[in-house]
Amino acid sequence: TKSIMISSARLTSLLILITINVAAATSSANGMILRIRLSDGSMEKVQVPPGAEESMTLSDVLNPFQLDEESSTVQFGSDKIDPQKTLSEIGAKHGSMITIQSTISKKPTESRFAKMKSVKREWDPFPDLAKDYGTALLKMKTRRSSSNGMSFDDISRLTSSFHVVEPQEEGKLKRVYMCARSAERFHANGQLKKGGGVQCRVGLLLGTIQKERVDTKPRKARTSLSSQTSDADYCTVAKVQAVWEPRGQTGGSGKVYDDSIASSMLSQNPRVLAIAEKLGLQPVGWIFSHVDNRHGDDEDSLPVYDMDLSCGSQLQIAKMKDGKEHGAKFVTLSMDANSGATEAFQLSDVCVQMAHEEMIVTESGISKKQVTTKHPVVVHSRETTQVDSVLCLVNTAMLSHTGAYSGKTATSAVKKNGNLTNKTKKALLKLLEGGKDSKLLEELCDFNTLLALDQLVTKDESDQLCDVVRKWSRGQKKGTKLGSKLKKQLRDFLEV
Repeated sequence: TKSIMISSARLTSLLILITINVAAATSSANGMILRIRLSDGSMEKVQVPPGAEESMTLSDVLNPFQLDEESSTVQFGSDKIDPQKTLSEIGAKHGSMITIQSTISKKPTESRFAKMKSVKREWDPFPDLAKDYGTALLKMKTRRSSSNGMSFDDISRLTSSFHVVEPQEEGKLKRVYMCARSAERFHANGQLKKGGGVQCRVGLLLGTIQKERVDTKPRKARTSLSSQTSDADYCTVAKVQAVWEPRGQTGGSGKVYDDSIASSMLSQNPRVLAIAEKLGLQPVGWIFSHVDNRHGDDEDSLPVYDMDLSCGSQLQIAKMKDGKEHGAKFVTLSMDANSGATEAFQLSDVCVQMAHEEMIVTESGISKKQVTTKHPVVVHSRETTQVDSVLCLVNTAMLSHTGAYSGKTATSAVKKNGNLTNKTKKALLKLLEGGKDSKLLEELCDFNTLLALDQLVTKDESDQLCDVVRKWSRGQKKGTKLGSKLKKQLRDFLEV
């Protein structure tokens, strides 16, 4: 007896060869099997009887699947083939793949994460603070549904898409000068004559942005050894020259202001901004009044709530979108409708960015101290959807002055519908008929009066009137007067 030595590699090759021969023999005995990929992506198998390759067509093989030749195509490999050809003509073999594709364009199936997808924003008020929580959440959901699961890096990326809300030490403005006469008039307009009580109102602050020394105290006499004036520190301030109150504020006593009117003040009347620009003014902030005791017993609380943050942010965003200089320099004034006490704030950058991303959730007509966010944010290293409004505000110093276009007295020259009062009409007519131009121009240095006259005259006449008033308010009083033709036009309109 002779022993035969066979290596393991040689033994493996022999076993594979035997397996292939057995499979081929089985295939020829039982016929070949074809794999069919249907149009919906599912897989089927079809047994072809032995020797039927010469007579059986593809249409016969696909008959159980009810193939519609008008709305479907058949592929063998990468080539489209005629279903009427036989299996031998197309070269079908055991295990060949035949694919059925539909020629009808199907409506794309909506992903189960479609609602989570964030809308791509073309512009952000503060790009460095912009977040895309929707995309990060979608990636996390997709990753979690896969077999690989989530890693610590995936969790870290999701957390990095949270806004970090923390106190902001300084705003774009160092301080704001509020017109005392306009503030007094704004408070008086909120006092209801019938039945008493007060009304919450909103107003747009029109003014200028300028530079001034940080230290406003009187400077000592300079000598040859004194430092140069260029060494002094300067800061940016806002000076309110007039307040415009929108129409339609008809809320009753004890109600909050209309947030739809507040958030759309910049777009409600285009002539407001046009006249302001002719006078050298721009929106520098807004003011609102409230009737509830927002300080209460909590000394740390501030009188600006979630609805106020949302409205103020929308106004600032609208101003920043114009692309003009000083767009982000915007203040929020909160006035107690009962006492008239007013405080000034600026909104933090992250608050404005969150409002732009529609993160702040508010209820119309309801104002709350706690700000509810749509997605979690990080506060004091913790994830939460409840943020104290204090964290979204920047305290701003407020000083008093008299605005250049605030009128002569605290009494309003216009009605709540924007038209001139009878008293104002009579005063203007008297000055137009025989008064001095200096007295007339002094009376016309009122933004709301100019806005009311803008409704009576043409655009060119209104622009001419604003130019004369602007020169007068800036101190160019010598030789500045209204033309006789413009005076006659004003008289004709006011006498109607």
